[in-house]
Amino acid sequence: MNTEKGAADTEIEISRGSLSDLEDAPLTPETPNFAPRRARQRSKRRWLSNESPLWKWYSFVMSICTFTLIGVILYVKRDTSLACEPAEVKMTIPRYPHPAETWNQGKLITRKYYRDTRYMTLDKSMDYLWQDHVHMATGNIRLPDGKGNTTLKSISMYHQLHCLAKMRLTLQQAREGVDIGVGWRDDAHWPHCFDYLRSSILCFADGTLESVSLQPGPTTGTAVRVIDGGLETRYCRDSKPLEELVRHYGPNSHYGEPGNPFEVPDGS
Repeated sequence: MNTEKGAADTEIEISRGSLSDLEDAPLTPETPNFAPRRARQRSKRRWLSNESPLWKWYSFVMSICTFTLIGVILYVKRDTSLACEPAEVKMTIPRYPHPAETWNQGKLITRKYYRDTRYMTLDKSMDYLWQDHVHMATGNIRLPDGKGNTTLKSISMYHQLHCLAKMRLTLQQAREGVDIGVGWRDDAHWPHCFDYLRSSILCFADGTLESVSLQPGPTTGTAVRVIDGGLETRYCRDSKPLEELVRHYGPNSHYGEPGNPFEVPDGS
């Protein structure tokens, strides 16, 4: 009996509470009907603290990455700047005398090239400077064999001078309107000289590094910048022993003279 009465009293209290809640609830839209919900609390990320054992590894890895990135940037920047600058020339050619000349280094002499305008013209007034070389008046020698016989030889230095003189003569003829031909089938001489002088220059292989100099221009009062090879000191073979050789053994035979066994081949 008491239990049923207690349950009834409880239901009455609940109903009264519900009614009182409805009575307290406002009907105007300005005020919310229900109490606002609590704002959702977002969980904050927790960074590694200095006391964390992982912090040391994290700092170490990040330091390596940072220094690596800085090094790559500096290296790329350095390569870009070097690409804009002229590359430094590293000399691989040894200074003269060349090692190939050390066996006769005592016979080498120093010399400089000087401008000699007498040799820089086709004017016939200067033909006398080339006359001996044109006719090969010097440079051919006859060497005795000790049995009363002699062998005709030509010294290369004089042969080269002869070729240069012959080419000068050919230019003079071409300037005067003479048909000098175009190759060795037309003329056996000057085409041979082109090839012979080329081979002689390559044989000597002079590695002297020549500089730019200021020289008089073609008209009076002018100057031009040229590389004429006159500034550098040269290490040359001495030509005096060859001159002595000609003086002792030369009949100074003419090049291509009839009856001379040392003749110029024809161009056929």
